[in-house]
Amino acid sequence: MFYGLGFITLLAQIACAVHIIRSGQHYLWIVPVLLLPWVGIGAYVIYNFASGAAQNYAVRRYADNMPNITDPGTSYRQKKRELEMVGSAQAKRVFAEECLKRGRFQDAVDLYQGAAQGTFAEDPALLHGLARAKLLAGDGAGSEAAFDALRAADPHAFTQDAHLDYARALALQGKNDQAAAEYEKLARVYPGEEARCRYAVLLNEMGQREKAQSLFRAIVDAVKSSPSYVRRRQREWLKIAQQNLN
Repeated sequence: MFYGLGFITLLAQIACAVHIIRSGQHYLWIVPVLLLPWVGIGAYVIYNFASGAAQNYAVRRYADNMPNITDPGTSYRQKKRELEMVGSAQAKRVFAEECLKRGRFQDAVDLYQGAAQGTFAEDPALLHGLARAKLLAGDGAGSEAAFDALRAADPHAFTQDAHLDYARALALQGKNDQAAAEYEKLARVYPGEEARCRYAVLLNEMGQREKAQSLFRAIVDAVKSSPSYVRRRQREWLKIAQQNLN
């Protein structure tokens, strides 16, 4: 029994060590994993679960709009110091996300590009971050190319949120027909009203006002008939729809 447990522990240590190296985590994580196996492994798993939640695109999309009321510069300075000390792909990604929150879009682009090198050239999280950073920096063509690279590297990582920003990148370049086609597909399945509202705004700009008005009316009706917590989450899109209704 002890032999079997020891073998399982060894496999878990090897798996953690490989993950630490491949994911660009700080190599110091290997020390507790090897010296204090289950404590170190447990701490590493919990750390990565928390990091994964922070990476979750829906969470980031919401967090991007939440100001740091207590000290707007604290998190930025801390993550910048971590990057200067560690310099790993993970540290670059974390600092790039902080730059996105603070509107430093070109800085985020540079960081993601610096991280997505070598073994990390096809890392889905980095490609997704790079594509979004380029979109927010106003580089529609670069964003489209990065999203294409993301889809080629890992089709499963091309989420609904990625699809939405891909459509935005097309619209940013004036590729309105292509963007409208992407929005139309998304509007049927995307949670909330953002995709449908962006689609309606684009249709309005393209002169398809009757179809746009129908979508704006559907948004208003759907949000107003929803529970209060849904109305709070969708108020931005409800406001846009109401402003565009004739």
